[in-house]
Amino acid sequence: MAKNQRKRYKKKISKKEEDNALLKFKSLLIIAVFIIVVFFIWQVVMSIKKSPEDDTLIVTEETTEIQGVGNVIDYALARLEIPDKFIKTYEFDGKTYKEITINSNQLSLTISNIFITDKVEEKGGQILNVSESDDGSKIEMEIFDPATKQYFILILKNDTSGLYDKITELSIIIDDFGYFAGPMLDEFLALNKAITFAILPDLSYSEEVMQKAYNQGRETIIHVPMEPETYPKDDPGKNAIYVDLSENEITKRMKRFIKQLPLCIGANNHMGSLATQHENVMRPVLQVLKTNDMCFIDSRTSAKTVGCTLAEDMEVPTYQRDIFLDSGEYPDRIAAKTEKILDLALRTNKIVVISHAKKSSLDELKQILKNLEGNNIKLVPVTDIVLPKEYVL
Repeated sequence: MAKNQRKRYKKKISKKEEDNALLKFKSLLIIAVFIIVVFFIWQVVMSIKKSPEDDTLIVTEETTEIQGVGNVIDYALARLEIPDKFIKTYEFDGKTYKEITINSNQLSLTISNIFITDKVEEKGGQILNVSESDDGSKIEMEIFDPATKQYFILILKNDTSGLYDKITELSIIIDDFGYFAGPMLDEFLALNKAITFAILPDLSYSEEVMQKAYNQGRETIIHVPMEPETYPKDDPGKNAIYVDLSENEITKRMKRFIKQLPLCIGANNHMGSLATQHENVMRPVLQVLKTNDMCFIDSRTSAKTVGCTLAEDMEVPTYQRDIFLDSGEYPDRIAAKTEKILDLALRTNKIVVISHAKKSSLDELKQILKNLEGNNIKLVPVTDIVLPKEYVL
């Protein structure tokens, strides 16, 4: 009897608890719905009030819609960086023909074919036929645009006359961004988009420079502060990489730089004439870059640097600076600096030069770029120097 009473009692208590729990659940649900509604209204109000400048880190991409298969083909060839003089366009029998000479040392016909096909099909174009010559030196593509009923014949062929060998690729890196924004930054942003910005971390405008450059489609790299031989007379800056730091601390600082400047595609050294001489310092620096699929440009602030050699051993995409444009070697002698680039271009097909983010260097650089026009020198982003074309695409 007592046992049965306990069971009934437990059942009654359990039912009461269930009713209470249900009541609490309903109350919480009503409160949650109310909070969600209020939050949604607040978000709508804030989005109306919010100015485009409120976000310091908004990743955006170009949204320009490319219309027509013909324009898509031109876009694809621009992305493949085929110079206009290597594209011959003509009309025949109601079809548009394009004879395109490819630099086979940097880009294969197959990769070019695949890339063009992808872009054309994305916009509704049809690849009717693709044929390759027996010796593999030419690919012909027949493309149809259903919207305009237009046919395109693309003839991709390897450069067999050494035309591309006469072109030198020039990559320009401008160091020391992050100290300023405003009109001065706008002047630098007006430069050719192939020019790379090297940004110092931990400065007031570091993230703003990165974001604005990225929104342009411009490449940026982290200008990693490193200990010079003249330290402490010359201070590399906050949280720099010093030779007496542990491997863990160097790794920690590098990760922090990348977290702060996540849109950067690589790094080069700021100062660092001492730090870049030490393999035990450079190895953790390069390992973090490798882990994050980033490249390394050795600024060569010391003839004893191990940076580029070690990077190659570690299979980190790398290159080293050839010329400092404003090193003081040729002060105020723009013609001499231009001549130095042209002289080097006779001996190599890839050049990396470094300038700095200051007004005098900007004015000088503009004049040098003007002087280089018409000299078979092609301005390219730094990734074109350090990475295979297949990787970039």
